[in-house]
Amino acid sequence: MLAVILREFRLILHRPALLGLVIVLPVVMLITLTGIFRAGIPTGMAVVVVDLDRSDLSRSITRMLDAAPEITVHEQALSLSDARAQIVAGDARGAVYLPQGLERDIIRGARPEIVIFYDNQHMSAGSMVARGARGAIDTALAGLRLSIRQTQGEAPVQAMVSIQPIPLQAHALFNPTFDYVHFLLAALVPTVLQIIAAAATAYAISLDFGPGRHPQVLARMAGGVLPAMLGKILPYTLIFLLILGMSDIALYGWQGVPLRGSLMLMATGAVLFVLGVQLIGAAAFVLTRDMGRAASIIAVITAPAFGFMGLGFPREAMSQLAQAWGALIPGTWYVQLRIDQSLRETPLDISVWAVVWLGCIVLALGALVLLRLVRLRREIEAKA
Repeated sequence: MLAVILREFRLILHRPALLGLVIVLPVVMLITLTGIFRAGIPTGMAVVVVDLDRSDLSRSITRMLDAAPEITVHEQALSLSDARAQIVAGDARGAVYLPQGLERDIIRGARPEIVIFYDNQHMSAGSMVARGARGAIDTALAGLRLSIRQTQGEAPVQAMVSIQPIPLQAHALFNPTFDYVHFLLAALVPTVLQIIAAAATAYAISLDFGPGRHPQVLARMAGGVLPAMLGKILPYTLIFLLILGMSDIALYGWQGVPLRGSLMLMATGAVLFVLGVQLIGAAAFVLTRDMGRAASIIAVITAPAFGFMGLGFPREAMSQLAQAWGALIPGTWYVQLRIDQSLRETPLDISVWAVVWLGCIVLALGALVLLRLVRLRREIEAKA
């Protein structure tokens, strides 16, 4: 088997397509994703202000909006139709409508209506605009109401109690800064890597076990079909684990994502994750013996996998079929393990179940590939 492993490393160096798929593409993917999310927190979402009041208060609100880190005032429009046109054209992500008589009505004790419009088709940008605009407006109005009550003779403490009779504290757990490095980058690298690893494994196996090839030569070299298959797979296991390790160094070192859990548990999960993904590629090819159909199966399983992981949409809110499908994908459990052991500091007796599920997936896929290899060995012995 060692001879097959060394032969496989030489094959990678002499096959440009294999070299690109196994090394160049993952490294480019890692650099690209790290570059995209390097900022961590999106800032400066453009908004349009429709100021019909033209008062000191409306100008103060506009300055507060422009000072909010999430948003920046792109332009002051003359009407809502102008603001809508800029949102539709993509020049702005939202608009803030300040009605005429805003300052006058607030001083009189009335409740004028300030309206925030935002593009929620792009949910991340839209929610960021809404949160930033709401915070800026609340801050500006709270300051005005406080000064009004103080001029009416209320003590500062009593005025504050009148504005907010019940203090409310909200604490965002595990990712309080809403950093996209913590939220997306930790999941996107394994998600993309599992597509590449499955496809690369299937392609590598097709070079020796595909139609017109001579797997009996490799089987004789390794001392059997099973050692030959292991010799084909293991070099790519080492390479993809190395790439995953590089991504972790970038994530937990350079990007500063906290690592609070067990390194041993994460390493065990990483090995099982890579093996599970590789076995998806191996099973797809040995069952079809055709690279085109194997690639189609791999794409169907791995390409939409991110949607089933529960990051963008919670898994418990999915249908039973969607939850079951997500449970069969190695990336679902590995991403959960990474988040649990890096950000949440989840106890080991809870996180270990993700490793158990990964182990079950590896055993099931390994048994499927092994059964197919037994049949293939019989075919080779019959030809011999």
